[in-house]
Amino acid sequence: MDQLLQTNQRRQFKRLGLFVGLALLAAALWTIARSGTLASQAWQHLRHASPLLFAALLGCVAVITLCTTLCMLVLTNRTRPPIRVQFREMVALICASTLGNFVPLQPGLIGRIAFHHQVHGIAVAISVLIAIQSTALTGIAALWIGAGLLLTNAAHLSWIAAAFSPIVLVPFLRTTTARQFAAAFFVRVLETCAWGLRIHIAFQLIGQPIDAPAALALACVANAANTIPFIGNGIGVREWSIGFLAPLIAGVPLADALAAELLGRVVEIIFFIPAGLASWPMLHKRLRTHISTRVVDSNTFVCANEGLQK
Repeated sequence: MDQLLQTNQRRQFKRLGLFVGLALLAAALWTIARSGTLASQAWQHLRHASPLLFAALLGCVAVITLCTTLCMLVLTNRTRPPIRVQFREMVALICASTLGNFVPLQPGLIGRIAFHHQVHGIAVAISVLIAIQSTALTGIAALWIGAGLLLTNAAHLSWIAAAFSPIVLVPFLRTTTARQFAAAFFVRVLETCAWGLRIHIAFQLIGQPIDAPAALALACVANAANTIPFIGNGIGVREWSIGFLAPLIAGVPLADALAAELLGRVVEIIFFIPAGLASWPMLHKRLRTHISTRVVDSNTFVCANEGLQK
Protein backbone atom coordinates (compact mmCIF):
# COMPACT_ATOMS: atom_id res chain seq x y z
CA MET A 1 0.00 0.00 0.00
CA ASP A 2 2.79 2.42 0.93
CA GLN A 3 4.58 1.60 -2.31
CA LEU A 4 1.41 2.32 -4.30
CA LEU A 5 1.03 5.69 -2.56
CA GLN A 6 4.66 6.54 -3.31
CA THR A 7 4.15 5.61 -6.97
CA ASN A 8 1.05 7.82 -7.18
CA GLN A 9 2.93 10.68 -5.53
CA ARG A 10 5.78 10.34 -8.05
CA ARG A 11 3.29 10.42 -10.91
CA GLN A 12 1.65 13.52 -9.48
CA PHE A 13 5.04 15.23 -9.13
CA LYS A 14 5.92 14.30 -12.72
CA ARG A 15 2.60 15.62 -14.01
CA LEU A 16 3.20 18.82 -12.08
CA GLY A 17 6.75 18.99 -13.48
CA LEU A 18 5.44 18.55 -17.03
CA PHE A 19 2.83 21.28 -16.49
CA VAL A 20 5.43 23.67 -15.06
CA GLY A 21 7.88 22.90 -17.89
CA LEU A 22 5.30 23.47 -20.64
CA ALA A 23 4.08 26.65 -18.94
CA LEU A 24 7.66 27.97 -18.83
CA LEU A 25 8.14 27.10 -22.51
CA ALA A 26 4.93 28.93 -23.40
CA ALA A 27 6.09 31.95 -21.38
CA ALA A 28 9.44 31.90 -23.20
CA LEU A 29 7.72 31.87 -26.60
CA TRP A 30 5.42 34.70 -25.50
CA THR A 31 8.40 36.76 -24.30
CA ILE A 32 10.21 36.27 -27.62
CA ALA A 33 7.08 37.17 -29.61
CA ARG A 34 6.63 40.39 -27.59
CA SER A 35 10.23 41.46 -28.14
CA GLY A 36 9.38 42.71 -31.64
CA THR A 37 12.59 43.98 -33.24
CA LEU A 38 14.82 41.60 -31.30
CA ALA A 39 12.84 38.58 -32.48
CA SER A 40 12.88 39.87 -36.05
CA GLN A 41 16.65 40.40 -36.01
CA ALA A 42 17.27 36.97 -34.48
CA TRP A 43 15.11 35.37 -37.18
CA GLN A 44 16.98 37.22 -39.93
CA HIS A 45 20.34 36.04 -38.60
CA LEU A 46 18.98 32.50 -38.33
CA ARG A 47 17.73 32.52 -41.91
CA HIS A 48 21.08 33.63 -43.30
CA ALA A 49 23.30 31.53 -41.02
CA SER A 50 25.76 29.06 -42.48
CA PRO A 51 24.47 25.46 -42.74
CA LEU A 52 27.78 24.42 -41.19
CA LEU A 53 26.74 26.08 -37.93
CA PHE A 54 23.52 24.06 -37.86
CA ALA A 55 25.54 20.90 -38.54
CA ALA A 56 27.95 21.85 -35.75
CA LEU A 57 25.05 22.39 -33.34
CA LEU A 58 23.68 18.95 -34.22
CA GLY A 59 27.18 17.54 -33.78
CA CYS A 60 27.37 19.00 -30.27
CA VAL A 61 24.18 17.17 -29.32
CA ALA A 62 25.74 13.95 -30.66
CA VAL A 63 28.94 14.54 -28.65
CA ILE A 64 26.92 15.23 -25.48
CA THR A 65 25.05 11.96 -26.04
CA LEU A 66 28.34 10.13 -26.54
CA CYS A 67 29.71 11.57 -23.29
CA THR A 68 26.57 10.56 -21.38
CA THR A 69 26.92 7.05 -22.81
CA LEU A 70 30.57 6.74 -21.78
CA CYS A 71 29.86 7.99 -18.26
CA MET A 72 27.01 5.52 -17.81
CA LEU A 73 29.16 2.70 -19.20
CA VAL A 74 31.92 3.37 -16.68
CA LEU A 75 29.49 3.58 -13.75
CA THR A 76 27.41 0.57 -14.82
CA ASN A 77 30.20 -1.83 -15.73
CA ARG A 78 32.05 -1.20 -12.47
CA THR A 79 29.05 -2.51 -10.50
CA ARG A 80 28.79 -5.82 -12.38
CA PRO A 81 32.32 -6.95 -13.32
CA PRO A 82 31.25 -10.29 -14.87
CA ILE A 83 28.74 -8.48 -17.11
CA ARG A 84 29.83 -5.89 -19.63
CA VAL A 85 27.14 -3.65 -21.09
CA GLN A 86 28.12 -3.04 -24.70
CA PHE A 87 28.72 0.47 -26.02
CA ARG A 88 26.16 0.10 -28.83
CA GLU A 89 23.52 -1.07 -26.38
CA MET A 90 24.19 1.80 -23.97
CA VAL A 91 23.99 4.37 -26.80
CA ALA A 92 20.60 2.96 -27.76
CA LEU A 93 19.43 3.07 -24.13
CA ILE A 94 20.53 6.69 -23.70
CA CYS A 95 18.86 7.81 -26.96
CA ALA A 96 15.62 5.93 -26.22
CA SER A 97 15.43 7.06 -22.59
CA THR A 98 16.19 10.70 -23.45
CA LEU A 99 13.40 10.69 -26.04
CA GLY A 100 11.12 9.01 -23.50
CA ASN A 101 11.82 11.74 -20.96
CA PHE A 102 10.27 14.33 -23.28
CA VAL A 103 6.82 12.77 -22.84
CA PRO A 104 4.53 12.80 -19.76
CA LEU A 105 5.60 10.73 -16.73
CA GLN A 106 9.18 10.52 -18.09
CA PRO A 107 9.27 6.75 -18.77
CA GLY A 108 12.82 6.94 -20.13
CA LEU A 109 14.74 6.46 -16.88
CA ILE A 110 12.29 3.82 -15.63
CA GLY A 111 12.59 1.92 -18.91
CA ARG A 112 16.38 1.97 -18.77
CA ILE A 113 16.39 0.65 -15.20
CA ALA A 114 13.90 -2.09 -16.13
CA PHE A 115 15.99 -3.09 -19.17
CA HIS A 116 19.18 -3.41 -17.11
CA HIS A 117 17.31 -5.47 -14.52
CA GLN A 118 15.83 -7.86 -17.09
CA VAL A 119 18.81 -8.24 -19.42
CA HIS A 120 21.84 -7.75 -17.17
CA GLY A 121 20.46 -8.75 -13.79
CA ILE A 122 21.30 -5.38 -12.23
CA ALA A 123 19.17 -4.77 -9.16
CA VAL A 124 16.82 -1.79 -9.33
CA ALA A 125 18.47 -0.25 -6.26
CA ILE A 126 21.88 -0.45 -7.97
CA SER A 127 20.51 1.19 -11.14
CA VAL A 128 18.99 3.99 -9.06
CA LEU A 129 22.35 4.44 -7.31
CA ILE A 130 24.09 4.65 -10.70
CA ALA A 131 21.60 7.31 -11.82
CA ILE A 132 22.26 9.29 -8.63
CA GLN A 133 26.04 8.97 -9.11
CA SER A 134 25.72 10.13 -12.72
CA THR A 135 23.63 13.15 -11.71
CA ALA A 136 26.04 13.99 -8.89
CA LEU A 137 29.02 13.86 -11.27
CA THR A 138 27.18 16.24 -13.62
CA GLY A 139 26.72 18.70 -10.77
CA ILE A 140 30.33 18.31 -9.59
CA ALA A 141 31.60 18.88 -13.15
CA ALA A 142 29.56 22.09 -13.33
CA LEU A 143 30.97 23.23 -9.97
CA TRP A 144 34.50 22.31 -11.12
CA ILE A 145 34.31 24.43 -14.25
CA GLY A 146 32.51 27.19 -12.36
CA ALA A 147 35.34 27.25 -9.83
CA GLY A 148 37.84 27.37 -12.69
CA LEU A 149 36.07 30.39 -14.13
CA LEU A 150 36.24 32.16 -10.76
CA LEU A 151 39.88 31.29 -10.08
CA THR A 152 41.06 32.39 -13.53
CA ASN A 153 38.91 35.54 -13.57
CA ALA A 154 36.90 33.90 -16.38
CA ALA A 155 38.67 35.58 -19.28
CA HIS A 156 41.65 33.22 -19.14
CA LEU A 157 39.80 29.88 -19.15
CA SER A 158 39.80 28.42 -22.66
CA TRP A 159 37.91 25.43 -24.04
CA ILE A 160 41.03 23.23 -23.91
CA ALA A 161 42.00 24.30 -20.39
CA ALA A 162 38.49 23.57 -19.12
CA ALA A 163 38.28 20.19 -20.88
CA PHE A 164 41.61 18.88 -19.60
CA SER A 165 41.63 20.51 -16.16
CA PRO A 166 40.80 17.20 -14.36
CA ILE A 167 44.33 16.01 -15.23
CA VAL A 168 45.48 17.75 -12.03
CA LEU A 169 43.69 14.98 -10.10
CA VAL A 170 45.81 12.16 -11.58
CA PRO A 171 48.42 12.05 -8.74
CA PHE A 172 45.64 11.41 -6.22
CA LEU A 173 44.10 8.40 -7.99
CA ARG A 174 45.58 5.56 -5.95
CA THR A 175 42.76 2.99 -6.13
CA THR A 176 40.79 1.34 -8.93
CA THR A 177 37.54 2.83 -7.63
CA ALA A 178 39.05 6.32 -7.60
CA ARG A 179 40.28 5.89 -11.17
CA GLN A 180 36.87 4.67 -12.33
CA PHE A 181 35.03 7.60 -10.79
CA ALA A 182 37.71 9.98 -12.09
CA ALA A 183 37.18 8.62 -15.61
CA ALA A 184 33.43 9.19 -15.32
CA PHE A 185 34.06 12.69 -13.91
CA PHE A 186 36.45 13.53 -16.76
CA VAL A 187 33.78 12.51 -19.27
CA ARG A 188 31.25 14.73 -17.49
CA VAL A 189 33.67 17.67 -17.69
CA LEU A 190 34.07 17.05 -21.43
CA GLU A 191 30.28 16.89 -21.68
CA THR A 192 29.94 20.26 -19.93
CA CYS A 193 32.44 21.73 -22.40
CA ALA A 194 30.38 20.29 -25.26
CA TRP A 195 27.35 21.98 -23.72
CA GLY A 196 29.31 25.23 -23.67
CA LEU A 197 30.15 24.86 -27.36
CA ARG A 198 26.51 24.06 -28.13
CA ILE A 199 25.40 27.25 -26.36
CA HIS A 200 28.16 29.26 -28.05
CA ILE A 201 26.98 28.11 -31.50
CA ALA A 202 23.29 28.69 -30.71
CA PHE A 203 23.98 32.31 -29.71
CA GLN A 204 26.12 32.74 -32.83
CA LEU A 205 23.21 31.53 -34.99
CA ILE A 206 20.85 34.23 -33.72
CA GLY A 207 23.44 36.98 -34.13
CA GLN A 208 24.49 37.31 -30.47
CA PRO A 209 28.01 35.83 -30.27
CA ILE A 210 29.39 35.17 -26.79
CA ASP A 211 32.91 34.21 -25.70
CA ALA A 212 34.09 30.86 -24.35
CA PRO A 213 34.01 31.75 -20.62
CA ALA A 214 30.43 33.04 -20.89
CA ALA A 215 29.38 29.93 -22.82
CA LEU A 216 31.02 27.66 -20.23
CA ALA A 217 29.33 29.51 -17.37
CA LEU A 218 25.95 29.13 -19.07
CA ALA A 219 26.73 25.45 -19.71
CA CYS A 220 27.17 24.95 -15.97
CA VAL A 221 23.77 26.54 -15.42
CA ALA A 222 22.17 24.42 -18.16
CA ASN A 223 23.58 21.21 -16.69
CA ALA A 224 22.32 22.15 -13.24
CA ALA A 225 18.84 22.71 -14.72
CA ASN A 226 18.96 19.30 -16.38
CA THR A 227 19.36 17.57 -13.01
CA ILE A 228 16.10 18.90 -11.51
CA PRO A 229 13.88 15.91 -10.62
CA PHE A 230 10.43 15.44 -12.17
CA ILE A 231 11.10 17.87 -15.05
CA GLY A 232 12.29 15.77 -17.97
CA ASN A 233 15.42 17.14 -19.65
CA GLY A 234 15.03 20.44 -17.79
CA ILE A 235 12.17 21.53 -20.08
CA GLY A 236 11.37 25.19 -19.51
CA VAL A 237 13.70 25.53 -16.53
CA ARG A 238 16.82 25.39 -18.70
CA GLU A 239 15.47 28.02 -21.10
CA TRP A 240 14.70 30.49 -18.32
CA SER A 241 17.94 29.77 -16.45
CA ILE A 242 19.87 30.74 -19.58
CA GLY A 243 17.45 33.59 -20.24
CA PHE A 244 17.91 35.21 -16.82
CA LEU A 245 21.68 34.74 -16.55
CA ALA A 246 22.82 35.51 -20.12
CA PRO A 247 22.09 39.26 -19.71
CA LEU A 248 24.26 39.28 -16.57
CA ILE A 249 27.04 37.04 -17.85
CA ALA A 250 27.20 37.94 -21.54
CA GLY A 251 25.14 41.12 -21.90
CA VAL A 252 22.63 39.40 -24.21
CA PRO A 253 18.98 40.54 -24.02
CA LEU A 254 16.53 38.18 -22.32
CA ALA A 255 14.51 37.49 -25.47
CA ASP A 256 17.61 36.62 -27.49
CA ALA A 257 18.91 34.33 -24.75
CA LEU A 258 15.57 32.52 -24.64
CA ALA A 259 15.57 32.23 -28.44
CA ALA A 260 19.09 30.76 -28.46
CA GLU A 261 18.23 28.10 -25.89
CA LEU A 262 14.94 27.28 -27.60
CA LEU A 263 16.90 26.82 -30.83
CA GLY A 264 19.16 24.39 -29.00
CA ARG A 265 16.08 22.59 -27.68
CA VAL A 266 14.63 22.22 -31.19
CA VAL A 267 17.89 20.79 -32.53
CA GLU A 268 17.99 18.43 -29.54
CA ILE A 269 14.51 17.12 -30.38
CA ILE A 270 15.42 16.82 -34.08
CA PHE A 271 18.36 14.63 -33.05
CA PHE A 272 16.60 12.43 -30.50
CA ILE A 273 13.39 11.67 -32.41
CA PRO A 274 15.13 9.57 -35.11
CA ALA A 275 17.88 8.36 -32.75
CA GLY A 276 15.40 7.27 -30.08
CA LEU A 277 12.94 5.68 -32.50
CA ALA A 278 15.76 3.79 -34.22
CA SER A 279 16.98 2.51 -30.84
CA TRP A 280 13.71 1.03 -29.61
CA PRO A 281 13.50 -1.90 -32.11
CA MET A 282 17.09 -2.92 -31.34
CA LEU A 283 16.47 -2.84 -27.59
CA HIS A 284 13.20 -4.75 -28.01
CA LYS A 285 14.99 -7.44 -30.02
CA ARG A 286 17.75 -7.65 -27.39
CA LEU A 287 15.18 -8.02 -24.62
CA ARG A 288 13.16 -10.62 -26.54
CA THR A 289 16.30 -12.64 -27.33
CA HIS A 290 17.34 -12.58 -23.69
CA ILE A 291 13.91 -13.75 -22.50
CA SER A 292 13.85 -16.55 -25.11
CA THR A 293 17.32 -17.70 -24.06
CA ARG A 294 16.30 -17.68 -20.41
CA VAL A 295 13.19 -19.78 -21.19
CA VAL A 296 15.30 -22.31 -23.13
CA ASP A 297 17.83 -22.52 -20.30
CA SER A 298 15.01 -23.03 -17.79
CA ASN A 299 13.47 -25.83 -19.87
CA THR A 300 16.87 -27.49 -20.25
CA PHE A 301 17.37 -27.34 -16.49
CA VAL A 302 13.94 -28.92 -15.86
CA CYS A 303 14.60 -31.71 -18.37
CA ALA A 304 17.99 -32.41 -16.81
CA ASN A 305 16.43 -32.66 -13.35
CA GLU A 306 13.76 -35.05 -14.64
CA GLY A 307 16.45 -37.18 -16.27
CA LEU A 308 18.38 -37.39 -13.01
CA GLN A 309 15.26 -38.39 -11.09
CA LYS A 310 14.59 -41.26 -13.50
